[in-house]
Amino acid sequence: MFWIKNGRQYREQTSQKISWGHWFAFFNIIWAVAIGSRYAFLIDWPHTLLGRLYFFISILGHFSFIAFGAYLLVLFPLSFIIKNERTFRGVSVIIATIAITLLLVDTEVFSRFNLHLSSVVWNLLVNPENGELSRDWQIFFTPMPLMLLAQMLFSRWAWYRLRSLERQKWIRGVGILLTCLFITTHLIYAWADAYLYRPITMQKSNFPLSYPMTARTFLEKHGLLDKQKYETTLDQDGRLDSPMIHYPKQALSYNNAANKTNLLIITVAGLRQDAVHKEKMPVLTEFAQQATQFTNHYTTANSSNSAIVGLFYGLNANYTDSLLNNKKTSVLVEKMQQEDYQFGLFSATNFKQSIFRQALFHQITLPSSSNHQKIDNESAVKNWQLWFAQKSTDKAWFSYLNLDISGLTRQQHLPTLVQEQQFYTQQLGQLDEQLNAILTTLKMQNALQNTVVIITGEQGYTFQKSEDELFNYFAPEEISVPMIVAWKGFNTGIENKLTSHIDVVPTLMYNLFGVKNPNIDYTQGNNLFDHSQSLNEWVLVANYRWNVIITPDGTQYHIDNKGNYQKYDRAYQKVSSIRPPLGLFLDVYQRNSSFFEK
Repeated sequence: MFWIKNGRQYREQTSQKISWGHWFAFFNIIWAVAIGSRYAFLIDWPHTLLGRLYFFISILGHFSFIAFGAYLLVLFPLSFIIKNERTFRGVSVIIATIAITLLLVDTEVFSRFNLHLSSVVWNLLVNPENGELSRDWQIFFTPMPLMLLAQMLFSRWAWYRLRSLERQKWIRGVGILLTCLFITTHLIYAWADAYLYRPITMQKSNFPLSYPMTARTFLEKHGLLDKQKYETTLDQDGRLDSPMIHYPKQALSYNNAANKTNLLIITVAGLRQDAVHKEKMPVLTEFAQQATQFTNHYTTANSSNSAIVGLFYGLNANYTDSLLNNKKTSVLVEKMQQEDYQFGLFSATNFKQSIFRQALFHQITLPSSSNHQKIDNESAVKNWQLWFAQKSTDKAWFSYLNLDISGLTRQQHLPTLVQEQQFYTQQLGQLDEQLNAILTTLKMQNALQNTVVIITGEQGYTFQKSEDELFNYFAPEEISVPMIVAWKGFNTGIENKLTSHIDVVPTLMYNLFGVKNPNIDYTQGNNLFDHSQSLNEWVLVANYRWNVIITPDGTQYHIDNKGNYQKYDRAYQKVSSIRPPLGLFLDVYQRNSSFFEK
């Protein structure tokens, strides 16, 4: 009988704790939604009614699910394990207070870095290398005593009013409503993801622990979604969750230039840093010796699309999708259009990178080639020579040649390293001849006296690697490229300082057009020829998943959007590193999101 009595008492106490836990979870849902509403002031606020409605549905559905899920995973099992109800309520109060405080901290992390809490971000907050920062973040833990008090008061009140609360019928309706909102959130997102409705898909990362449902595979299987068309649209318009961009931050003002200088930019996909050698490319090597050659230079990405973003926008690769989505042109291109420059744009790949037609030159009619017309470096150079001969001599001009040696080399699918290297060297020789034709044309017209010539690579070239292997590959041969600038009036020779593609735009905007604004208004780079500015302590190379921080000695620090961290030496060998350089990461995070709209 004693055992039966104890068993009945245990079941009753457990039932009471479970019932109390439901109300305690509901109380913390209210807390979570109230604090989570701060994200409304931090995100890109949607411009459509459906997008705004989705935000309110998702905030209620998401945080109610997270709070109740935490109850089911943590407190519900504890109600069977911890027999003493006061101890159980005390543990529950402590866990809830910590969780709500972390949510409050996460809102501030999102405000500053556009990221949610992760192990790396947490280390940044408590980084002992930056005492001022640590003290700053400690402010967000000061409400903990008040939160703890509120949790304790509700815990006690709900326990002693439990019988009265159990008679409340409306709570079931609220529970059903919140469940429906959670399901609706995922159904709406799945629809928006399939039909590319950006006012909703851009909210994918609004909240911590948010992983909205997609249904692309299901729709493809049932013939309701054209996968090829879908991927083409994504390539042209950028990822669905790309945030809005605020570029430039301020209207730009300029000093009046006495004379207009011409500008020629030549980019080559697949041009490695070690290609500038007299045995491989004698013409380019001789030209580099008469110009300024930056030998510690990096592209902004391991893909051509994002490399162009760095070169023409002065922004890192993380802005590529936002620029595509918002169809933003470059401040450099805008200024040349305002100054009535003649444009001569030529490509060996028919401007296949989406950034050209969708954003950078979207206001300009780019030449398109018919199917039977040959498109290669030779034809692009010949078309440039024809344009150069016919252009007006009374107006300044801007010309861009987009050349390529990586695509043709990769298409050969050569089985051995020796064969691929030989073919690549042949391509370098042909490219050198084509560059010679361009430079000879400029010299014959005496155009070099009033023309800035920039020759660089979009990205380098790695032998015996497939497209899939190269996606997250950041070895020096893939991202270290030549940067040769021929500009009358500036010193010639070799510059060993750390530079990046993002440094080109501020160099041109200041020295060519006399922009008055500080760099931070329109670029993340620095003027290549301004030696009064502090040297780059790092440059950033990135793709959709990885941010790669490169220091002057070639050391690489890789960190992805989930907080995973890796370190590589200058030879691209993985190095054991227990503690990441948190101060460096903090600097990168702060600058990385500076042009995202908030």
